[in-house]
Amino acid sequence: MKFIVLFALVAVASAGKMKFKDCGKGEVTELDITDCSGDFCVLHRGQSVTLDAKFVANQDSAKATIKVLAKVAGTQIQVPGFDTDGCKIIKCPIKKGDPIDFKYSGTIPAITPKIKAEVTAELIGDHGILACGTVNGQVE
Repeated sequence: MKFIVLFALVAVASAGKMKFKDCGKGEVTELDITDCSGDFCVLHRGQSVTLDAKFVANQDSAKATIKVLAKVAGTQIQVPGFDTDGCKIIKCPIKKGDPIDFKYSGTIPAITPKIKAEVTAELIGDHGILACGTVNGQVE
């Protein structure tokens, strides 16, 4: 549930492209999130959201692990309580140089607290970070 909320913040865009900070080595080429574009995304509880991140695999990997971090009031915390198996979203094994389209759809739970945060999502392979992006957003 927390994964849906925070990963949705990381995926912010649809009518336009979401601006994001690459925290890997430039693997992420595009990020779209439902109803978000520009520098900041506001999502609403109960809203359906789709994230589409495109990147180029920088390594061969048998697995992909999702890690989501939220920086709130200057403190960075790992967000618990979500499925970290990236192979449920993309096809594994992953081949270096392959273009990957990471598509995730979900609903922001109605019980989600209102939060404003800098959110970083990492997709980690056998040899380190496959893709990493940071966005700013909030849930209302």
